[in-house]
This record gives sequence, structure tokens and C-alpha cells, in this order.
Amino acid sequence: MTALIFARLGHYALWDDEAMTALGAKAIMRTGDTSILLDHGNIVAYRNGLHIRNLADRLTPPLASYITAASFSLFGIDAWTARLPFALLGVATVALILFWAREENRPALLVLACGLVCNVSLILFFRQCRYYAAAIFLSTAVVFIYWRWKPSPLRLLLMAGLSALLFAANYMNYVALYVCLAADYVIWHRHEKRLSFAGWLLLLGPQAIFLGAISWIWNPLLTSMAEYEGMNTLGDRVIRYWWYWRDMGKSEFFALPIMLLALGVGLAQRRIWLVRGFVAMMIYVAAVTLTAPQVVRHSLEGEVRYLVPVLPLALALQTGTLCALLENRKALLLVAALLIFGTNLLNGGPFLAWGLRSSILSYLGELSLPQTEPYTPTARWINDNVPEGKSIWVEPYYAVYPLMFSAPRAIYAWQLSWPPQPGLEKLPRIHFLGQEPSDYIIAFGPSAQEVAQFLQNWPHSGIYQKIKTIDVYWQDKYRPELYWRSFESKTDFNFDTEAIYIFQHVPAPASPAISPAPANAK
Repeated sequence: MTALIFARLGHYALWDDEAMTALGAKAIMRTGDTSILLDHGNIVAYRNGLHIRNLADRLTPPLASYITAASFSLFGIDAWTARLPFALLGVATVALILFWAREENRPALLVLACGLVCNVSLILFFRQCRYYAAAIFLSTAVVFIYWRWKPSPLRLLLMAGLSALLFAANYMNYVALYVCLAADYVIWHRHEKRLSFAGWLLLLGPQAIFLGAISWIWNPLLTSMAEYEGMNTLGDRVIRYWWYWRDMGKSEFFALPIMLLALGVGLAQRRIWLVRGFVAMMIYVAAVTLTAPQVVRHSLEGEVRYLVPVLPLALALQTGTLCALLENRKALLLVAALLIFGTNLLNGGPFLAWGLRSSILSYLGELSLPQTEPYTPTARWINDNVPEGKSIWVEPYYAVYPLMFSAPRAIYAWQLSWPPQPGLEKLPRIHFLGQEPSDYIIAFGPSAQEVAQFLQNWPHSGIYQKIKTIDVYWQDKYRPELYWRSFESKTDFNFDTEAIYIFQHVPAPASPAISPAPANAK
């Protein structure tokens, strides 16, 4: 697992969400805070400043950026050091899972190991400069302490501290976990050992202080995100709940038939922990459904990255179910584990766009021959050809942040709409759409047509001439979500519409001066 997590860790450029975390880390190194103001005159204004309050990112929970800033300070700034602390948290999660399962028999451990090594989603989410690995590790650690329920003061304080860090990593994952823990405690756990008033105080008191301090500064409800999430109706959330289950299956978080078997086996064989795990999964997905910032009408998939902490639970439920059904047929048990964990057959593979496959073999093939990606060659061109301080408009909007991280000397223009929102009036005009000509335009794939339509109605003088085509497929196909990922380079694309296009601004020639007429002219 360590090899799979660390292999070629820094090979690909940071994609947009990763770059946002890394740019926040660079701001922390300069100011100590998640400011939107960066070096070289740049700003980070995602989705027209959705996250901005008082010229700082007050939407995103801060833990991931602070962890990344620490890595940058110790080891330098690049893609590898950006992902390093999260890869280490991934290894720590695997170690905790194996420690937890250390007393199981050898067949169960082999099935668990097969599930770990073959779970490409788990491996990929551990390798991102984002909150995913922190949320998985902290959630697993909190549940480990809860499951081994010995409520000593030290354990309760440790659980409180880990929970507070989980809140600082991702608010949704914290809320979803504690809704699950509350339900499990009320239904099952309180009958095993009740917590005293002093114990509740030790568990919840430090969390209340820390959560209040974090929410005072980084509060999504005080940014434009509150209006964004309000676009979802109750019906939209029902659709999203279904999407999450469907797309977790497509992403090989679990094989849905085995998850349903877990409930049946738990009830039939009185293996109550299987029932508790299945109920926790249902509640967790419901809690995320109610809080996730995904507008259904703008989407086609459920954004499973919000649900990554359930991956260890899904692995445990599947391992327990297989061992319960086949505990007396060890050879068949290992064959079943290889089939279920090593292929996407029970994930609907024959009916998916990418077909039946072994994702772990596909991933190993990618490690041996990495795919081409759009940001590295584009950033290289900027570093080689764009003078420092020249401005670039990048479309689509999210593609600007990987370039801003990898090629930081240019000014990345037109991230904000005009007129300015309150608090942004003093920013240079180059950051507002269409207010000053951008020296360059970089258009990824189909966005070149949208850029052309905009420029037709743009009142400023001058033209944009295409000066470069980077013959690489425009889309980043190396994201961790398996329904958005390709394990090999895309080469059969249209170079006229699906590459990367660079345009340079050519000012209109100045009008010739008109000499004054002689005084005696008629």
C-alpha cells in the first residue's frame, strides 16, 4: 500500500481543487491566514469569489491548507511536497486498519489485505493535496476509539481532539460522523456502557470551544455559498441520495450486492456489527446529502469525494460478509475476494462506459506509463514565453488554479465579474471580466468557442491572434473519482477543438495624427 500510494506521487500537476489547497498554503506561508492575495499580484477568486470574505477564503475548512503549508516550509514547493502529508496520512490509515484487525484469523486478514490493495479509489484519494486523506484518517481514528469504548479521561480528550481536527478538515464529514455516532449510541452502544456527565463534558467541551473558534473565522454561511446550496430543493436531495449510492458503486467504494448481503447476513446470523455498519452507512450518506454543496440541476454525477470517509467502513463490511458466508471454504473465499475487490464485475462493469476491467491492474499500467495531462505543458509554455507581470485569461475558470500554482509569475486575469462585489472594489481592474485587455488568453478545448463569442461583443480595441496550439487533450483525466478518470492517455481527439489554444492580444494601430490646417486655408 505504501508503494501504491507513493509511486509517482508528484508526477501530475495539481488539478483545480488540489491547486486551491496549495495556493491557500502559499498564502498561509506569507500571511499566516488563508488570504486570497498571492505573490506576483494574483488573487484566488473561485467561482466569482464564492468563498471570499474580507479578502480571505472563509469558506474552506483550513486544516488541509495548513498541513500543506507545513510541508512546503519543510521541503519546498512543488506537487510532490503538496501531496506528501496526505500520502503519509493514507499510510497511517492503513496501519490503523491493520492494527484494528490484528486479532482476526489469517483468511480474514488476507481478504482485508486484498480489499485494501485493490481499492483504487482509496489509494487515489490518499494521493491528493486535499482534505480527503485527513478526513479518512481522523474519521477512522474517532470510530476506533468509540468502538473500543473505554471512556477514560485521556481517551475522551483524544477523541475530542481528533474530532475537532476532523471539523477543521471538512465540516460535512464531521457532522455526518457525529450523526452516525449519536444514532449508534442511542440504539446500541448506551446499553454497553453509559457515559457520565463528566465524560460528556470531557468529550464535548473541548470540541465546542474549538468548533466555535473555527466557525467564527471559516464559516460557509457567511459567504456566497449559503445562496448556492439554497438552490437545491427537497426533491433534488432525494435524487442526490440515489446518485451517491449509484456512483459510489461505479467508483468501486463497494460492490452494492455485497453491501446488501451484509445487512442480510448480519440479521440472519446475528452479527450485529454488520447491521450497525450498514445503518451507519445509510445515515452517513443521508447526512452528506442534506449538507453537500452540489447543485443537482448542474450535475450528472454524485460527487463521491464528499463521502470518502466511508471507504474503510465499506471495506470492513465487505470483508466481514465474505468471511461469514465462506468461512469454512477458504480457497473459495480468497477467489471471491479477488473477483469482488480485483474487478468491477459486481459494480456493473459490463454496463459502464469503460466496461469490465480490473482497476488495480489499470492503475499499475498507468504507473508504468503515466498519461499525458494538460496543465504541465501549458505551465511550461507560460514559464518559457510569458514575461513576468503579463496577464492571462484562462477558460474554463477552474483551469486557472493549476496554472497559477505551477506558473505563478503571470497575472491571471478576469476571475471576478463587474461591477465589484462589496469589499473587492480596491482590487486592480485586471481581475474583473473585460475591464482591461488581457495580454494572453488560454482556452482549454471547447471553451475556445465561448471565448470567441465573448470577444465578438467586447468593446475594447485590438484583436487576439492564435499563437500556439498545445496538442494535448484539454481535460484533466487523472482526478481520483473513477467515473472521471482515465488510466491512459487520450490520443484520439480533434486537434482543432479538443486541444489547448493560446491567443495573444494585438492592440489596434493608433490613428494617424491630423495636422492643423493653415491659417489662410479656405
